[in-house]
Amino acid sequence: MVRKLRTMVYPDWALKHKAKGTELRQIGKNYYLYKISHKWDKEKKQSKKITGEYLGRITEEGIFKQRNEQLTNIENTTIKEFGASKFISTKAQDIIQNLKDVFPGIWKEIFVFAAFRFFYASPLKNVRDHYCNSHLSDLFPEAKVSPKTLAKLLDSIGKQRNLVKEFFTRYITEGETLAVDITHIFSRSEDVISSTLGRNSEQHYIPQINLLLLFSLDKMRPIYYRILAGSIRDVSSLVLSMAESGVKNVVLVSDKGFYSLDNINEIYDDGKINYILPLKRNSQLIDYSQLKQAGKNGFDGYFLFEKRVIWYYEHIIDEKRIVTFLDERLKVEEEKDLLIRVHEKKHELTEFYENQFKFGTISIITKTEFPPQKIFEFLKSRINIEVVFDTFKNVLNADRSYMRGDSELEGWEFINFIALLLYYEVYMLLVSKDLLSKYSPKDVILHLARVQKLRIGTNWVLQKSQRNQEYLSKNLK
Repeated sequence: MVRKLRTMVYPDWALKHKAKGTELRQIGKNYYLYKISHKWDKEKKQSKKITGEYLGRITEEGIFKQRNEQLTNIENTTIKEFGASKFISTKAQDIIQNLKDVFPGIWKEIFVFAAFRFFYASPLKNVRDHYCNSHLSDLFPEAKVSPKTLAKLLDSIGKQRNLVKEFFTRYITEGETLAVDITHIFSRSEDVISSTLGRNSEQHYIPQINLLLLFSLDKMRPIYYRILAGSIRDVSSLVLSMAESGVKNVVLVSDKGFYSLDNINEIYDDGKINYILPLKRNSQLIDYSQLKQAGKNGFDGYFLFEKRVIWYYEHIIDEKRIVTFLDERLKVEEEKDLLIRVHEKKHELTEFYENQFKFGTISIITKTEFPPQKIFEFLKSRINIEVVFDTFKNVLNADRSYMRGDSELEGWEFINFIALLLYYEVYMLLVSKDLLSKYSPKDVILHLARVQKLRIGTNWVLQKSQRNQEYLSKNLK
């Protein structure tokens, strides 16, 4: 059998360092030199090559003998994850380009770290191992991802909030509809000044910081974050964040916990923020008199939302626009739920009578001129920011921090922000392909990560894909 050997072509500046008893090797885009010797194998009756001392990495400037553990690990790897790395690096070209523009010296490290946060919720200490066993080490060779280097990276990013803000500008456009929310992050470090005692949504009174996030309901992706002290959850932080972000002519959509007269007045005085804010059902601003009358003659109209009939009416109180929506299907569900609890002796029937006109209603206060249907759609789409925080906490495991100082913490949150952008690149791709009901972004990464490449001799060969992997590769192009 005649076997045709692959011929490697090396540049002249690398070949000039090759002498007798040495061997050139190309790994990624780099060239390395090793001592070699040969020993006769009596069983196979052929000469066997023995790789000896590493002599250095060759560049056009010369040969450098420094060697690190990361390079050793990459060279010794015989199986690498391929599918997920290839997929995310292809689909995230805009993110990569923005990182190159804003962080030209460290963009590789940022992207690699963020990718492994998305793939594996990887802590800092495990990034190097993931890198050595991933196709990302081929796509982005010589990324410096040792734990010590990444710790310095986070500190450096955290001290350059001006660059972080410049990165945000790549994702902010005028006139967007934004959802805003604040979540807590536990931090036990005594050196994080912004970590203070504060009560979170679970009523835990512990050292924490707050993370304010702006989410574009138009583009379906996060566009801005800001770290706040754990004791701060009022509207003044939002007004300052809006000023820092540079967003203009925005419509703020928040949850019921955000409304208070002081908050509304502060937003109103600011004059730059339009809002759609849900009211609690016991708010004095809501007029339920229309719901106590028979028929729907007094309503202003209705519209269809996801094949459900939504009735609405509105009124003005103290120059503030109040819109009340009635969802008949929700009303039936809420009535049934309470009556079951009355039957189980968990509630009194009088409670049902007191609330019977409020069931199925959603009321909002707004400083917009949008028609009611548009307001309702924005209100319902706000659930997406809750999905963001669910991803932040349960996919990235980023709701606790072990960073030692404020600058490292800032850098850590920026890496997680990039990981969220990667998540939503996949999310929107699934939406566009009508595949979100079958796969989550995490499912896509899980399946594609099983596509591996194997080292056979000096060549890399792709492992055969399974059914799910082939389906995703074909449909997510």
